[in-house]
Amino acid sequence: MPAAVPALLRPELAPSTIKETRWGGHRLAELLRDEPATRGAFAGRNIGELWQFSTLPGHESLVAGGLRLDDVLGGALPFLAKLIDTALPLSVQVHPDDRPDPTRPGAILPGKEEAWIVLAADLDARLWAGVRPGVDREDLARAAEDGTVVACLEEHVATPGLVVLVPAGTLHAIGAGILLAEIQQPSDCTYRLYDYGSGRPLHVEAALATLDVSARPQLWRPGDASPQLRGAHVELELLGPGEHRRELDEPTLIVGARGTAIARADDCEMVLAEAQLLLAVRGPLTLQIPHDGLVALGRVHP
Repeated sequence: MPAAVPALLRPELAPSTIKETRWGGHRLAELLRDEPATRGAFAGRNIGELWQFSTLPGHESLVAGGLRLDDVLGGALPFLAKLIDTALPLSVQVHPDDRPDPTRPGAILPGKEEAWIVLAADLDARLWAGVRPGVDREDLARAAEDGTVVACLEEHVATPGLVVLVPAGTLHAIGAGILLAEIQQPSDCTYRLYDYGSGRPLHVEAALATLDVSARPQLWRPGDASPQLRGAHVELELLGPGEHRRELDEPTLIVGARGTAIARADDCEMVLAEAQLLLAVRGPLTLQIPHDGLVALGRVHP
C-alpha cells in the first residue's frame, strides 16, 4: 500500500457507482442532493445502490479528491461496501460460494457471502433469509413456478440496528422500505429464483443448483449478548457507546448505524454520522461513540 495513503478514507461519488434501479427508493437520492457535484441531478430518481467502496472493474469508487480507490490502495479491496435503498422488494435470490475458475486452472472465483446492517426501515418492512424447515429443493422449484417462493422463506422484521449475515448459498430477499449498509465478498454474481413478474431474466436452474436448503443467516439485534458475527469470510463487530480502540492489520469498513461518532486513525479524524461509511486502511483506530450510538466494523477475509 502506498505510504501516503490516509489512514481513513471517505467515499466520493463516481457515476459508475450510482445505481438507478426499478426497485430503488428516494433516501439515497436525498443524500445525493446534498453533494455539491450532484445537487439536484438525482431528484425524483430511484437510486437503489451506492457502491461506496469498490474496486470491481468498471465500478471503481473514488476517494481522496477524485482518485480511484484501487490506485490509492495500490491494489484491490478485499470487499465491496454498498448503501441499498428499497421502495419495492428485491428478487428472491442466491449467491454462489467460492468455486474454481474454469478459465484459469488453479484459480478460485470468489463467492458472495454478505452482511446487512439496517439503518432505517418502514414499520412493516421485512427481510427474508433461509428456507423454512421442511421445505426442500423440489418445493422451491414448484413455488418458483406458481409465485409462492416468499412463503417458503424465514421472515425477519427489519428494524434499525438489525444485522444479518447471509452465507453463500442462502436463499434470501430484501423487502421494501429499507435502507441498509452491505458488506460482501467482492463479487457481483446473483441468481434470481423469483422477481415478482418484473420481466428481468431469472436463473431458476442455476439458483436451484446453487442454494443450500440448510443454510441459515446469523442475526444480531441491539441488546443481544454477543457483539460479533463471523461467517466463512465476513466478520462484523458491533460497538456501542464509549471509546473503543482497535489495532488494524487489514482494511476495515466503519458503518455509522446510529448516532454521530468520531473516528481517529493515525493523523486522521473524521465525523461518522448515521448512514455514513468510512474505510480504515491502517490503525490504531479509535472510535468515540455517543450514549445512544451504534457503529459496525466489517472485514472480509479470503
